[in-house]
Amino acid sequence: MQGLTRILGRQSHLAVLRVIRNATDPLSGREVQRAAGLSNRAAMQALNSLTNEGVLLKSVQGNAHFFSGNPRHYLWTKAICPALDAELGFWDDLRKTVRRHMHPKPEAAMVTGPLTRFPDMPLPGTGSETLEIHLLFSTGRQRLQAYRALDRLQENLRARYALKAQVTFMDIRTMNDPEFSPLWTRIAREGLLLFGKLP
Repeated sequence: MQGLTRILGRQSHLAVLRVIRNATDPLSGREVQRAAGLSNRAAMQALNSLTNEGVLLKSVQGNAHFFSGNPRHYLWTKAICPALDAELGFWDDLRKTVRRHMHPKPEAAMVTGPLTRFPDMPLPGTGSETLEIHLLFSTGRQRLQAYRALDRLQENLRARYALKAQVTFMDIRTMNDPEFSPLWTRIAREGLLLFGKLP
């Protein structure tokens, strides 16, 4: 069976599959359309195609058609669900990767940039393959020591996620310096706290 191209080959199919995978109950076509951010035509074409492939199940209640994943379909259980679950676990995995490869450990790690602004598309392929990581250390000495781990961290992010990383190093004493003011504004607007807490 080699049906992944037909199932995953269109952006609209992926959008629909993400919505269905995260639903606890069957969803109407209109609910899928809204949650996926698709036009009515694109959503209906994707739902019909995925139902024809057997990946989705369709039931009729009154005038509405409801859709859910097909737990008996081989590719739904062995390929699609694990891939979508891994996509959802991206931020947790990133948190572990930063903690594992950055020494000494930062007090806090934050992320900003395009990947935080597009939560439905957190992995490469969004046209936003640069990860902006901001690390806060308790002392200037720790901050300087951490520079030695930067290459290793960047290499691991490239190998694991195919992402480039721009990393900002700060310490508690210098975090309020004027040069960091625009950064803190961005962090407040779009930032995601990976771990730690801010003073």
